[in-house]
This record gives sequence, structure tokens and C-alpha cells, in this order.
Amino acid sequence: MYAVPVALLSALAAVSAAPTPLEEKRQAPFEVTAQAPWNSGAVTQWRVHSSCNSSEAYQIRQGLDEAVELASHAKAHINRWGNSSEIYQKYFGGNPTVEAVGSLDVIINGDRSGALFRCDDPDQNCANMPDWAGHWRGNNASDETVICPTSYEIRRPLAGVCGLGWNVRQGSRTVYWGSDLMHRLWHMPAFGQGYVDHYAEDYELILEAAAANSPNATKDSYGLIYFALEAFAHDVIYPGTGCPGPAGELPASSSSSAAATSATSSAASSASASASVVTTASAAAVSASASALPENCHTHLNGDVHCSEATATISESASATAASAEAGATESGSGENCHTHANGELHCE
Repeated sequence: MYAVPVALLSALAAVSAAPTPLEEKRQAPFEVTAQAPWNSGAVTQWRVHSSCNSSEAYQIRQGLDEAVELASHAKAHINRWGNSSEIYQKYFGGNPTVEAVGSLDVIINGDRSGALFRCDDPDQNCANMPDWAGHWRGNNASDETVICPTSYEIRRPLAGVCGLGWNVRQGSRTVYWGSDLMHRLWHMPAFGQGYVDHYAEDYELILEAAAANSPNATKDSYGLIYFALEAFAHDVIYPGTGCPGPAGELPASSSSSAAATSATSSAASSASASASVVTTASAAAVSASASALPENCHTHLNGDVHCSEATATISESASATAASAEAGATESGSGENCHTHANGELHCE
């Protein structure tokens, strides 16, 4: 047997120890260090102010859960059928689906630190306007919404959709806790982001905007709510049928009934003198003539009152205006509310 020279053995050992090209490319193992979770600090539970008693807090949280349920089904309907859905086309035309899906998803999955619901009426709007069901605090506290006592009297659970004669076209879109709180969430910057807003002010105008493929259709909060309610009714409550309401032009009697409720507009200041003034309005049944409304206001067919360039100051004249407007109409039990748009327009439901 031949002896292998020591020099040759040493050379072979050196070659075998040298890294191969694959080993040179291989990344060193990650060094595991303690890090906070990527979503550290996320708020996943709805925030309800301590001013709400246990019953109020329970109803608000239940309503918010139903808002998520309503938005979740609307999103699922869109993801399944896209813009080929007849219900989708009815409210959004042929527009792409991504904007509507995103607007719904922020209610479902958005961080909830940017929304606080309270019951203590810091701006005194609930006290001054007893028919109000609630209001966004606007510049006084943009991430806060007040739920007034009227809400607990008139709101219905989502399971009641299509019940008691309600239909999408003729019924109130905010009579259900879920749909009402979707509306209120989109008013808050964390959810509406200054993008989801009111563009068409009533059912008929929403359908007109969809038929024209308006780019605003898929970010119109009213249209999104109507769509969510109709999809939920059609797919969940009464599968394949739903309760969309009558098609075509409504009879004169129905039109009169739909317009039987409107609102008078008035102004009120916030509780804090340093806060921006909140423009307020009161809902009232219209038995008075149109002359009872201020010159800058008009009534839509569904009873909504829309006022342009409405302003308010902290003064006795604002209170006098409110009292005068209230005197021109009978008391209403509709429980609908008013709010001010970013452009200063006042809208009363």
C-alpha cells in the first residue's frame, strides 16, 4: 500500500474546508431579539364614555357590533359579485369596487382609537333639541359622537330589517342601530377620513348618481348605507327577495307621506366658548308652510332639510332664530338629526 504524502493530505484538508459557492451565499441565521408586536397599541374594542350607564353602553356596543355585521356582509357581497351585482349597480353604477370595499373595511377592521361615544351631552344639543338621536361633535371634538336619549327609544336591531312594513326605498335608513352608527362612524375623521361624505342627499338622487356612474357614488355614505341594507335584506333576511320597496314613480299619496316629515333649521353654540361653534337644527313634522324654513333651506322629497351657508354665532340672536323656527312647525317624533358639512352646509335628516 502506497503512503500518501503528508503534504498532499494537508492540501486536501484545506480544500474540503473551503466554503462552497452555495455556502458563501447562505445568510447567517436571524438573531432573535425581543420586539413589541407590529400592531402594538392597537385599539380593537369600541370606546364608550363613562357617562353612559350600563344599559346605554350595552346598546351602543351592540349597535356598533351590528354596524360591523352590516358592513361585513356588504363587503362580502361586493367581493363575491363585484360590480356585476344588480344591487351594486343600483347604488354605484359600473364604478370599480375597491373604493366601496375600502370604505366598508375601515368600519370592520379600522383601529378604534379614533371613535368615542358618549352620553353626557357636553354641547347641550340633546337637551336643546330633544328630537335629536345624536350628533357628531365636529370641531369641538372630532373623534367624539354623542348618543342622545331619543336613540334608545327609536332604534331597532338589525334582525328587524324588512319588519314592521319597512322597506329600503321608503323607510328611514337610520332606524336601525347598525346603519345609524355606520353613518356616525364615517363622520369621524379616523373612519370617513374626509373622503366618505354626503354627495347625493336622498334615495332618488343616489340612484341618479349611480346611473350616471358618478365618481362620488362609491364614497357616498348614504349610498353605502342603502346598499348595505338592501344587500343584507336580499341575502340574509329574505333571501332572493329582500324588501327594496316599490319600483317606478311613487303614487302621489306615497310622495306626500314620504314628505310628511321635515325639519326646521336653527343655530346653537357649543358649551365651550373657545370651541368652534356647532350649527344645530331640530327635526319637526311639517304642518307649517315652506315659509317657516329659513330662506337658505329647502326640503327634499324624503323629508330631509338641506340648508346652504348656514352659520352660527354665540349670541342671543341665534337662540331667537332657533325659537322662531321651532314655533313654525309642530313637534316631531322622528328622532332624526342634523349635522354640518365641512363646507359649512347644514343638513337635517
